[in-house]
Amino acid sequence: MSRPAVLIVSAANGTGHIRAAEAVREAFAAQDPGLHVEHVELLSIAPRWVRAFYGSLFETMVARAPRLWKEIYRVTDGDAQNRARWGPVAHRTLFREFRRLLQSGPWRVCLCTHFLPAQLAAGRFGLPPLALAITDFGLHRFWVQRGVAQYFVATDTMANDLRRRRVRRTRIAVTGIPIGPAFSVPPSREQACAELGLAPDRPVALVTGGGLGLGVDEGTEAALQATHPAVQIVAVCARNEAARARLSSLGVPPERLHVYGTVRGMERFLAAADVVAGKPGGLTVSESLAVGRPLLLTRPIPGAEEVNTRAVVQEGAGLCAATPAEMRDAFHRVFAEPGLLERLSCEARRIGRPHAAPDIAAAIRRDYLPPAEG
Repeated sequence: MSRPAVLIVSAANGTGHIRAAEAVREAFAAQDPGLHVEHVELLSIAPRWVRAFYGSLFETMVARAPRLWKEIYRVTDGDAQNRARWGPVAHRTLFREFRRLLQSGPWRVCLCTHFLPAQLAAGRFGLPPLALAITDFGLHRFWVQRGVAQYFVATDTMANDLRRRRVRRTRIAVTGIPIGPAFSVPPSREQACAELGLAPDRPVALVTGGGLGLGVDEGTEAALQATHPAVQIVAVCARNEAARARLSSLGVPPERLHVYGTVRGMERFLAAADVVAGKPGGLTVSESLAVGRPLLLTRPIPGAEEVNTRAVVQEGAGLCAATPAEMRDAFHRVFAEPGLLERLSCEARRIGRPHAAPDIAAAIRRDYLPPAEG
């Protein structure tokens, strides 16, 4: 391997961390095609039982026991003591393979889009420098680990929080959350509507539920009940096949309701929409804001997604609706209250950071890699 190498490590705890990693990998490829960059999903090198346990535990907990997850999130946060670390079992199993990966090539730097790799490597010597791209709009103790050389964060508030938690000898850059290049150059609304079979002269509400499709049927029904029949509703159910089947069986005319499962080219759906309703995952929020679309945020996972919701609402780029009644009221307001949609859209465009991934790649190349020859 003749050129310096960059290792990017994600973890399959939801889809956002992987999408963020791929966004930075694509940015490296665009900036320096000769640079060797490898993206590894951490659980892919873990023992099978770890993949089964860790990969499904989070999804099961947030779907069936959100209050329990909220308490875990609260207890493991804080400044004084790190209760968010994995124990000896993880270091004997998962870290063994991770260390081999870190020592398998001439990595100049390892960029992580999930906190787990940094937890496993915290305070250990003989490893390449670690950088962390935080994929939420708030800081949890999970992300504050010893030995991290550089942080990339979404907001100035997060940067100040890192400094308050006595993160020393560490670079902190406010870049935004890395998203794919397609969201920095989305199609026009007219083009997106044409590709999706939507009428460009009628409003569009996009309802999503993240990678798991959580709450998409509830949000879609609220939109159907609260908006004028001229509003086109697009429901992206992702992996929630039950929601897709239920919505498809409602008998709503196709010119009013469009139901999808897992989709590609999400930038087209965002570009076609006037408002995006759904769960406030860090990547979903960042992608919507990058395209300049305001958010109606519902059913946040306790912890990080609640923080994401507060950040968006405080900036004036979205509304929060916790109950079906609040969802109906929010949908009605967005399309009926004069000037509200335009004000929300303006703030979304203001705080969107479509170039976070190339900014992160450029910073890593500047700080850790020699310039390309010739």
